[in-house]
Amino acid sequence: MELSVQLLSLVGDIYDAALDDSLWTSTLGSIVDLAGGRSGGLVRIGPAGEAVISHAVGVDPSYVRSYIETYEPFDPSRGVLHAPVGQIQTIGDWIDVGEFRTTMFYNEWTRPQGLDDAANLLLDKSAAGLSRLSVMKAGGLVDRRMYQVISYITPHMQRAMHVRQKLQQQNALEAISAHTLDALRAAILLLDANGHITHSNASAQEILDEADVLRSVHGRLMTSDPNADRILRQALAGTGLGDRAMTGISLHLAARDGSHYVAHFVPLTAGRRQMFGASFEACAVLFVTKAALDTIVAPDLIRKLFKLTPAELRVFLSIIEVGGVPDVARSMGVAESTIKTHLARIFTKTGTKRQADLVRLIAAFTPPIKI
Repeated sequence: MELSVQLLSLVGDIYDAALDDSLWTSTLGSIVDLAGGRSGGLVRIGPAGEAVISHAVGVDPSYVRSYIETYEPFDPSRGVLHAPVGQIQTIGDWIDVGEFRTTMFYNEWTRPQGLDDAANLLLDKSAAGLSRLSVMKAGGLVDRRMYQVISYITPHMQRAMHVRQKLQQQNALEAISAHTLDALRAAILLLDANGHITHSNASAQEILDEADVLRSVHGRLMTSDPNADRILRQALAGTGLGDRAMTGISLHLAARDGSHYVAHFVPLTAGRRQMFGASFEACAVLFVTKAALDTIVAPDLIRKLFKLTPAELRVFLSIIEVGGVPDVARSMGVAESTIKTHLARIFTKTGTKRQADLVRLIAAFTPPIKI
C-alpha cells in the first residue's frame, strides 16, 4: 500500500517536470530512490548522434564528464537505442555479465563507482533524436522492485517526454520567421495547394537556380522525377481539400551528378502549423537536403532492409562509431576473430566490400529533419 501511494505521488512529480524542466533532477532522484538504485540519468541523443546527459543524480560530476567525453561509445546499454520504445532492458540483455566485467567500460567507469547493473528504458525516438532513462544499481543485478517501479512509471515518462516535445515544438514554431528560415542550411519551400512557391529560403533558391532536382516553372514547383512530382501533387491536393488527417511524406530525388536528395513534405493543416502557413499563404512546407549521416534513425532501416541480426547490427554501428576491428573488439569485450566473422556477413548481406562503404550506406538512409 505504501509503495502504491509513493508511486502515485511520483507520477504527479513526473508530469510537473514535463511542464517545468527545472524539476527533473529532483524527480529523477525520487525515481532512483523508490526503485532502489544508486544513481540515474536522463540522456538525450541528438540527431547527429551526440549524447547529452540532461539530468543526473548520484553520479559525481567528473564521471558525468568522462562518460560524455570518453566512455559513452563503449557503454553496452547504448543497445537500448535500437530496442522497442518502452521496453526495460538491463546489461545482460546485450552482453554476458561475465564478459561485461572484463570490458574497459566496466573496469574504468562502472566498477569504480560501485555499480553492477542498470535498468534502461528508451522513452522516445524520432529523427530529431531520442531520450532514455537509466537507473543504475549497486550490490547486484536489477531486481524485481526496480522492474516494478520502472514498469509502473514507463507510460507516464513517455507521455511526459511527448508533452515536453510538443511544448518545445510550439515554442520553436512561434519563433520562426522569414529571416530565420533564410539562415537554415536545409532548403525550405512553402507551397500553396496548386504547388506555387509562396516563399523559399536561401538554400532552396540555390537548388532552384541549378534547376536540377527542383525547378520553378512560372512560380510553380516541379521535380526532376515524374513519379515524385505526381505524389507531391496528390499531397498538395489533399491539403487544399482540408484533409486534417494527412501526415508527412518523404520523396527521394536524384541529381544528374548521382547525388541523392531527400524531400520531406509536411502539411500545414492543423493548429499553429496552420497559423504559420497562413502568414505565407501556404498549405504545406517542403524540406530538401542531401542524404546525410544519422546514427539514430538509419540503423532501423538498415537492419530491416538487409536482415541483419542484432549482433550484426551492433557490429555495424560500432564499426561506424568506434573505429576498426581491434577497437570494436576491445569495446565489445570479444575476440577480433568474432568481429571479423560478423563483418564478413555484413559485407555479404549489404553488398559492400569496405568499412567506408558501410558509412556511405548508412548515410544514404538518413532523414535530415523531424517531420
